[in-house]
Amino acid sequence: MSLYRNKKNGNLYFALGTVTNATNAQDDQEMILYRPVKSERLFCREREEFARKFESVDADAIVALLGPMK
Repeated sequence: MSLYRNKKNGNLYFALGTVTNATNAQDDQEMILYRPVKSERLFCREREEFARKFESVDADAIVALLGPMK
């Protein structure tokens, strides 16, 4: 699990892994499954779109600034 920041709003998200789009129009398209740090709600985006809209965050640096998550 990796930590990412949305470039537009600054919110933090966990990238949980990759999934395959199984809709008829986009069969076999690779997507990123992710969720907000403060929620269990799941989302997915095309890999390329995710790379444009999110940036990787050093989780150790966040913990050093904010303390451990509860």
